Amino acid sequence: MGLVRILLPLPRAAARWAPEKGGPLLGAALSSCAAPSLVGLPPPSPARRLAWAEEAVATYRATTDMEGLTRALSLRAHALLLSGRFEEAYGAVEEAAGVWAGHGGAEVAAGQLGGPGGEVAGGQAPGADAEATAGPTAGAGDAGAAAQAGRVVDGMAAVQAGGAGDEVPAVQAGGPVGEVPAGHAGRGADGAAGVPGARADIGDDDAVLGADKASVVVGAFLGDLRAQALAGLGRGEDAVPVARASVAAYRRLSTPDRRDRALGSLPGALRTYGMLLAAVGRHEESVAVYEECAALLAAMSLRELAHVELVRPQVLAELVGVLRASGRHQDALGVGPEAREALRGPLAWTVPETVLPLRVRLLVDLARCHTATGDPAEARVCAVAAVAEARKPHGTGELTSALDCLADVLAELGQTDKESTTRRELAALRDT
Repeated sequence: MGLVRILLPLPRAAARWAPEKGGPLLGAALSSCAAPSLVGLPPPSPARRLAWAEEAVATYRATTDMEGLTRALSLRAHALLLSGRFEEAYGAVEEAAGVWAGHGGAEVAAGQLGGPGGEVAGGQAPGADAEATAGPTAGAGDAGAAAQAGRVVDGMAAVQAGGAGDEVPAVQAGGPVGEVPAGHAGRGADGAAGVPGARADIGDDDAVLGADKASVVVGAFLGDLRAQALAGLGRGEDAVPVARASVAAYRRLSTPDRRDRALGSLPGALRTYGMLLAAVGRHEESVAVYEECAALLAAMSLRELAHVELVRPQVLAELVGVLRASGRHQDALGVGPEAREALRGPLAWTVPETVLPLRVRLLVDLARCHTATGDPAEARVCAVAAVAEARKPHGTGELTSALDCLADVLAELGQTDKESTTRRELAALRDT
């Protein structure tokens, strides 16, 4: 991507002098900049991604390359999500979906992407999720569910933070969670992996099986983006079935070519789906999805992991959170060491704005779990570490949560003086 960006003046000149041939070349170069593929380096800012994507859209509009235009519109929607502009992102997804449907995506649209109102395959209304088995929303009104819902909005823009680095491996995850038996790789959304609340028929159309691969990839990506935009707009219930259909579409794909890596991945789509299930209180289903995603990531080679380097620590840390929300404190503590290890290393330097808040939340979750399992001393260690991390520049948004956790742990230990000091700081922080 760096070399392409440096050489952008060349395709820009070509587009001016020979628009018919130079336009698609410039559009492809700009799209590459908007979805960087280099791993281990800080990603460009959302503002820069958006500028490149908008220029790519304008370039492709002057050509007959509708596939390129669809991809550029999708990348524009992604950049708007990264910027937190959810309303505009939703509109951008709608525009991209319209172009996509007119360029060969109409045959598969019903199985992958909701319509203009967010509707999904088979005429199912958004949020209806008719096959869900979870029953009444669990804990939707309590503080834990509210906190989880807040995390979804915080985390949505980072789902695809690697841009082109989200590669889908050819291997399916093994083990008891996420196992897909041989010959079942084409099954619908979560039925293939035993995830509850799934529609096994989504994506099973012969039309999808015979569709052009590029069209299926674009449809899957647009579905994931639509789910993220709906979540950002506070429409979590509407987003769940859309995310589930996106997962179904990604399941049908083998390892993508280099260009398709810009259009999301199965691990990224599973993470979106897991976060949304947790946000609407369906914690056990969320755990199953996160566990499948973790198993899928564990089955990847080092080369494959390099292209989803940010997804793995996010999935592990968030799995701890949903296990805690489900009351499975010991299981959460079992995942904790792996999650902490995943959040160390180069990622902490290249994307501290994502890693540091995630690390604080993980430490708070672990502290709460240690308290619940009768180990206040270890809870104090985690809570103190959470506060220390939250005092760093990129962690300040989590300082209130960390201080609240530390105060509760100190109260559990009977250290009333330190608890009072912590609560005074917490009160002053909330008043500002």
